[in-house]
Amino acid sequence: MTEAYDRAKLIELFGDDPGTLAEVEREFFDTARGAASEIAATDDCTAIARAAHRLKGASGMIGAAALRQIAEAVERAAKAHDLTTVRRMHDLFRDEVGRVALQAGVAAE
Repeated sequence: MTEAYDRAKLIELFGDDPGTLAEVEREFFDTARGAASEIAATDDCTAIARAAHRLKGASGMIGAAALRQIAEAVERAAKAHDLTTVRRMHDLFRDEVGRVALQAGVAAE
């Protein structure tokens, strides 16, 4: 199985200081949890698309390619007002956030 995110990309962007890397990872998970909460709490497709877009950018920054693709698909579905697809992708989204958290050693929930 491939890595959930590319830690080498973080090191390239922020240096090899463990404290800095841990802070970036915590900020990423704050963003991921916030986006997940926003998406689950509303049927407003504009709000869902914004939250998914934010997560797409954060996932790209840390090199979480699979999560970035999922966030992009959620964003696309929300822009198409396809709530059925958005809701169907929830488990996939949650599982991938968990995979990234496991690799980073951060609690996903």
